[in-house]
Amino acid sequence: MKKIALGSILAIFAVMAIAPAFADHETVDVSIPAGSSSPGCEATNECYNPSEVTIDVGSEIVWTNEDTASHTVTSGTADNGPDGNFDSNLFLSGTTFSHKFEEEGTYPYFCLVHPWMAGSVIVQAAAEEHSDGEMTTMESDGDHGAMVMSQDGSVMVHIDSDEPAADTEAMVSVEFVDADGNPIEHVNFEINIMQDGATVLSETSQHSHSGVTEFTTETLSSDSPLDVQVTILGIGLPDDEANWTGPMGETVSAQVVPEFGPLAMSILAVAIVSIVAVTARSKVIPRL
Repeated sequence: MKKIALGSILAIFAVMAIAPAFADHETVDVSIPAGSSSPGCEATNECYNPSEVTIDVGSEIVWTNEDTASHTVTSGTADNGPDGNFDSNLFLSGTTFSHKFEEEGTYPYFCLVHPWMAGSVIVQAAAEEHSDGEMTTMESDGDHGAMVMSQDGSVMVHIDSDEPAADTEAMVSVEFVDADGNPIEHVNFEINIMQDGATVLSETSQHSHSGVTEFTTETLSSDSPLDVQVTILGIGLPDDEANWTGPMGETVSAQVVPEFGPLAMSILAVAIVSIVAVTARSKVIPRL
């Protein structure tokens, strides 16, 4: 009975160790830069930085006023006025306002005091298939990697990366394989990588001749996970688009999570082996 208890404890510990890798909710920081109180920042969309943020349902955004003037973060537009979804009221320099988004949708916002200031939040459902062909299901495959599958099951996209770290670039590899694990040649695709709501790599018209392509991101701002989005344009030679096959225009997404590494896999393996060994000896199936 002691051996059974030990196996159960190891299994529970493994599950607890793995759980953080699948946390969909996050906190994204948006700044109100110095000088936003004067017209001009709207020309470069830097009145709120970043001015557009994409997050999952249940995530939170924290706005920090780094300007010398007071501002608001008010849901709606300067043309149509507030729509009532959220409003910071006037908050002073050096203070913050936060809001958690619980429903899908696009939320524009602006500053009531300085109406040229505008931003938007795009809230998407996590880990669910969309009617437009986008599929955001993710299966972790270990150290900083993830595996996603096209809707018809014909293409598996293996995404791997260095561990994200502030002030460094990250190497990200994208591999296309079939259902049997064989490399798929001549995949045409686009890739977009974001961290904390900011784009760190965006490439269009990419062609994977051998099935594996590597990219280097811009310098990262933190050690937060990387959100990778790959759009499969079709399979075939790049100058023969009319004869491309396979998934066409389908987007798959995954979050490359650094917390899910070899340690968690080792703990899980030990737990499973312990339970199997104890069960085989005792012929008693432990309850977890």
